[in-house]
Amino acid sequence: MTTDTAHDTSAELTMDDLYVLGADDVEAFAVNWNEEPSPPPFHVIVDGRKFSYVGQTYLVRGYGAELPDWVKAEDAAGHLVLFVERADRLLAYSYDPTAVDEDEPAEAAAAEAAEAPAAE
Repeated sequence: MTTDTAHDTSAELTMDDLYVLGADDVEAFAVNWNEEPSPPPFHVIVDGRKFSYVGQTYLVRGYGAELPDWVKAEDAAGHLVLFVERADRLLAYSYDPTAVDEDEPAEAAAAEAAEAPAAE
C-alpha cells in the first residue's frame, strides 16, 4: 500500500491489499485501513482504476440492507465499488469506467511537453 506523499488525498493499492466483503447476496472488495496511521484517502487507485469516496459510510456490523442495496445500484449503473474499513465504519468508494479523469488532460499535456524537443 502506498500513499501519495505530495497529497494525502490518494493511495495506490494492489489486489493483494484487498479482501472480499460479503454482504447478504453481494460481494465487494474492501481494504482494512485500521493499521494505517494516516486517515483514509479521498481516492484509492487499484490497477489503474481511480475509486473516489462517495460520502457514505456503513457500519462494519449491522449495516442492514442499505449496503447491499447501494452495491446493487452501483453495479446496475456500471460502476465498480470498493470499501475502506476504518474503526467500525466502511467508507464507500465508486469507480465509473466511463468518467473522464479531470487530472488526465493536465498529465497528458505535461508528458507531451516533456517529450517535445527543446527550442533552440
